[in-house]
Amino acid sequence: MEGEQVDATRTADVAVVGAGIVGLACAVELARAGTSVALVGPRTGDHAGQASRAAGAMLTVFSEVEAAHAPERVAMEVAERVAARAGYEAWLDQLAEITGGPAVSLVPGVWVTASVPADRAELAAIAAAAADAGLPGQLHPPDAVPGLQSESVFEALWLPGEAGVDAAALTAVAAAAAIAHPRITWYDTDAVTLAETGAAMQVRVATGDTVTTDQLVLAAGVQIPALLRRSRRIEMGAPPVLAGRGVSMVLDAAPVAVTAPVRTPNRGFACGAHLVARGDGQIYLGATNRLTTRPDPDRRASADEIATLLHDGIRELNAGLRNAQVRDIRVGYRPFTIDHLPLVGRTAHPNVLLATATYRCGMLLAPRVATLIRTEIDHPGALNSHPYSPSRPMPEPDLAQLVGEHSAALVELVCQPGGQLPAGAPAPLGTTLSTALAHQLADPSVRRLAASAPVPEVLPLLLDIIGRSTR
Repeated sequence: MEGEQVDATRTADVAVVGAGIVGLACAVELARAGTSVALVGPRTGDHAGQASRAAGAMLTVFSEVEAAHAPERVAMEVAERVAARAGYEAWLDQLAEITGGPAVSLVPGVWVTASVPADRAELAAIAAAAADAGLPGQLHPPDAVPGLQSESVFEALWLPGEAGVDAAALTAVAAAAAIAHPRITWYDTDAVTLAETGAAMQVRVATGDTVTTDQLVLAAGVQIPALLRRSRRIEMGAPPVLAGRGVSMVLDAAPVAVTAPVRTPNRGFACGAHLVARGDGQIYLGATNRLTTRPDPDRRASADEIATLLHDGIRELNAGLRNAQVRDIRVGYRPFTIDHLPLVGRTAHPNVLLATATYRCGMLLAPRVATLIRTEIDHPGALNSHPYSPSRPMPEPDLAQLVGEHSAALVELVCQPGGQLPAGAPAPLGTTLSTALAHQLADPSVRRLAASAPVPEVLPLLLDIIGRSTR
């Protein structure tokens, strides 16, 4: 829109708020289907806090499975991720066709490593999910993994059904496709408020313009709650969108020769540490995860976050990382829900749809989410019974039960980075921490925090409160 005279009010069939990978995918998919789209979100700048720009990324179809996950949950989530992965190359080709440039390439396969005894069960659960989907993995010794240099790893699972992708390159190509498509008008700014106007919706943006649209897709991730708070009388009846803060690094790859991505299983309320090769001789190291009730895109990475990230990468993936030069440190806020499933589809407001809460799988699920959104817009109600539907039941877990179930993760958390406990100590320490947290739930401020985010990721915040209260 640079150099273009902009009317105070514009009209589009659909407005998509959010310019991360999910918003871009939705805008392009709708435009390809013949819909006029107003895309609202920063196109320029450093995109501080955006999950897409801080991602690796890995197309983790199976390696997000955890041994503690219920079988029905694994079957449903893996089925959606398999569907997303099956159409991924075709989606990359579509983006390339629009831009007229080369398609972003994928690096086949992902390695998942085992460093502690508990990882055996995690690798077994991941391998079982892959085998059930007809894309089995294979176990290998550590010396079979290119780029792995770790004395702690004793086994590795190769998953040929997964892949790596340069998140920065992919996001840039998706943005270029949105810019190039004639049915997309991109407002390079933030949405300020939403409002109803008769049977339509209006989006007021920071430049003062107003976009009038028949249907509105909210794909702005962790910014959605603040946008709704600024907008009166927009009742969607949707579950809350929570924020997981993650820190990642881009390093010189000279000491490390990674080909396919290498990662650990999920642990410590976070995704596993992982290495993903980037272009220009660089390598991506990710990522931490901490629940935050106030996402702040201007808040830089803390020394503790960087120390944890480097420790995990150096100890569990490649000791040569200690000699790598740091090129960039990124902070991103992942959107997620209480049940850790995405929100995709029409809300209780007939003109408002959600396309968010993809948590750690946004890069993988983006084209799948876009297809679902197009289906719902073409056929209202089509996603009413989909597991991602915003109207699905959202039972809140019992917090005392959460504390008891995640005592091992709490022990791992307090030992980061690099802490070691003597044999037999983790179990009683976990019981002690669980008892302390359960006692702390009597505090009204703790209850309010726990009620606002009844998820395992809230437990580290509760530990922080205990620490502050005993000083």
